[in-house]
Amino acid sequence: MLGDLSDDEANELIEYFSKSMIGNIVIRDASLESKIFPVMHYINVATYILYDQSYQYNILKKVAGKILPEEIARRSKTLCAPLNQLAFYSIAMLYLQGRAEVIHDNFYKKKTDPNIIIEPEIKKKETKFILDFWRRLSPNYRNDGALTVENEEITFVSDDYINSLRNQMIPVNNNRELINKLRQTIAHLTIFNFLFQAECRAGISEHGPYYFEGNPDALIFKEFQFLYTGKKIFGIDFSEFIWQKITKPSPIPNMIFGMTLKNMNKIEFNDWGTLFADPAEWHSNITSIGIWTKELKHPKELRYPDNMGKLIPLSLNILDELIEFAKSGTKELYVDYSKWDFTKKLMLGTSNYANNCMALCAGYAGIENDFNWTWADDYATGKPFKTDLLNKEKITGYIEHLKRWKGGHPFMQRVLRGRKIQKTDPFYYFLQD
Repeated sequence: MLGDLSDDEANELIEYFSKSMIGNIVIRDASLESKIFPVMHYINVATYILYDQSYQYNILKKVAGKILPEEIARRSKTLCAPLNQLAFYSIAMLYLQGRAEVIHDNFYKKKTDPNIIIEPEIKKKETKFILDFWRRLSPNYRNDGALTVENEEITFVSDDYINSLRNQMIPVNNNRELINKLRQTIAHLTIFNFLFQAECRAGISEHGPYYFEGNPDALIFKEFQFLYTGKKIFGIDFSEFIWQKITKPSPIPNMIFGMTLKNMNKIEFNDWGTLFADPAEWHSNITSIGIWTKELKHPKELRYPDNMGKLIPLSLNILDELIEFAKSGTKELYVDYSKWDFTKKLMLGTSNYANNCMALCAGYAGIENDFNWTWADDYATGKPFKTDLLNKEKITGYIEHLKRWKGGHPFMQRVLRGRKIQKTDPFYYFLQD
């Protein structure tokens, strides 16, 4: 049964994930804050919601009644899947972040109120369920069978599938014009995506390296999902999530770039699906490219391995169309966001972190319509909530509470402690008595 973990097993997973998370934080090369969105603030509001109001537990518990996490993972073993490495890692990361915030708060409250329970038994039960759900995902998704990206590779499709793409790759032959056009397209899509997603990484995924049989050049993929078309995504109506409307929609809903690279000293990925390469300016090392879009098949209809959605090759002409879409959309977003107040910006990011992955998990189970996802927009516009899973007043409390630290949370200082202390008191806290 999902969640049937002993305290020792749960603590082992908490310690393991804490160590992984610290490693990812240490190598992060940019501040989370931006000049447009209160990024840290909305992340922490979302994580409070996911844990403190049992929002993530209540949704995933119902999902698990329809489909096991192992099957969700297997149905994601394809290019441009609805859920990917970043999503699976976030299921544990965001929940444990919210849990750590509440535990830290409770330790502080207990100084003046000895009746405070640091971690009630019901919350331990929920935590064990989430940890068990998470640990059944990645080993059934990635080819290495590991819980996290320990070997700094993210591979999840088969060698046979990779070799089937060989003839769809276009040799570059040092064509500088083509390489520059490719770089421009990726750059403009990246800028657009970060703005569209309230400056979070959702929608961008990098993975690899793979190898064609008999070819030493490494094959990596960079994917862009959720490109605004004004239409349903994966057959799911995401209009409740999309508060921004782009006048000139994208010609395609997603874009997959495959690139073979020669003479690379390093190709590494982290748990968030981010590439770290040496040389850092690796575009000059590209030997061939492939460009595709993916059929938007509803996740409940995916079946591993033979019914995972059609991959559609594209001509190079799509690059100009995507550049125009991204440039136009970026300008439009800047103008729109300049008119938004703080609360609307905060709640867009909160919705992204609290809703998006949960909605896609519900989609795999075919129960996405069992939940109301409009609460963040309702909060921003002062409308009544249409869900009984969340308490509006508590969300206001999170927002005000986090203002003390400009949107951050003091528990994050635990990342600075030494390795010896982390073994006895990990970043995300052992289960508390």
